[in-house]
Amino acid sequence: ASAFGDSSSSSSSNGGLSSLLLHYHAIRTPLSPITNNVASALLTIIYVKTVMEIGAVIRVKYGVPEFSRKFVHFCACSFVIFWPLFDSSHWGWRLNVTVPAVMSLRLLYKGAILKDPEDEDVILLSRSSSPSELLYGPLQMTSIMCYVGLTQFMTPTGIVIMASLVGDGMAAMIGIQYGNHKYKVPLGGEKQKSIEGSIGCVIGTMGGIWLFAYMCGMMAEVAGWKMLLAYGCISALMEATALFNWDNFLLAVAMQISAKHLPNII
Repeated sequence: ASAFGDSSSSSSSNGGLSSLLLHYHAIRTPLSPITNNVASALLTIIYVKTVMEIGAVIRVKYGVPEFSRKFVHFCACSFVIFWPLFDSSHWGWRLNVTVPAVMSLRLLYKGAILKDPEDEDVILLSRSSSPSELLYGPLQMTSIMCYVGLTQFMTPTGIVIMASLVGDGMAAMIGIQYGNHKYKVPLGGEKQKSIEGSIGCVIGTMGGIWLFAYMCGMMAEVAGWKMLLAYGCISALMEATALFNWDNFLLAVAMQISAKHLPNII
């Protein structure tokens, strides 16, 4: 059972949102699968809209682009917590990628065609107000979300991939605030990492896996401190050594491979 209740039933109420509403007596009869899934998708849209608004406030209040970027980054990774709300018995579960699919098209348009440095998404999601930046980290993120939401829905692999991106964001935040012990990485040019940031990546990945697994009712598949620590260390290693501007993509690839083979090793 997930944090939203048991959604494994084969009845018409096996949509997590429908079960949740029935449990709290918000509705009297179960939602149809398509209604359940459309409503769940709408909730993700409201969630992301709220996140973007808060991110804009953070950008204005603190004046540090990385803070607002990573806030949006963390919240984007967390879209998996909505998975249990969808009814997997109906094709509409694929609507879980509605937001990242739309955002991918939006980022492509604004980064490659519009190229307006004053655009709200450019200001919020880039480090230097350069529209082309939308085509790297942000677009990689939304593309990974689409891939995971369509091919790794409600799987341990999907959870591990998205949790590693939590670790990636944590590495940046900890590195900015507390990164006093610097080191250079291969193929990184002048880019420096910090020991504190790498430790943050390990902790962020482990915490992300635990939280997402708990919310999705898959603790048994990924639980165990050895497994969590191994995923955290692999995530930190890839975050530190990945090619500049391609870290999200390479991190996702590495974690998918790890999720396939690591359970057979540990």
